[in-house]
Amino acid sequence: MTLNCAAHNCAYNTSGTCYAGGIQVSGVNAKTTANTKCSTFVPKDSNGSFSNNISNNFTTSSDIDCKARRCSYNSNCTCTAPSVQINLENATCETFICGE
Repeated sequence: MTLNCAAHNCAYNTSGTCYAGGIQVSGVNAKTTANTKCSTFVPKDSNGSFSNNISNNFTTSSDIDCKARRCSYNSNCTCTAPSVQINLENATCETFICGE
């Protein structure tokens, strides 16, 4: 269960690995990837004291609190995808598949 993050401008991202410890993907009514977003995303140039909140452990797909209820990988707000890809430009969840 891997999480690959292409949002290299996120403070939690180190070489494509997320160190947030856990993330939330928003998009309660999402029907496409464009309607999802990593709500945990924080720009790297944010407040300098932010680095104290970075986890020592990398984040996996099982650490995702998924609010995209229509995603076929969402099981009671837990992501069941074997691998998750977060987009570079706007931190959307590229793994989202509408199960409606």
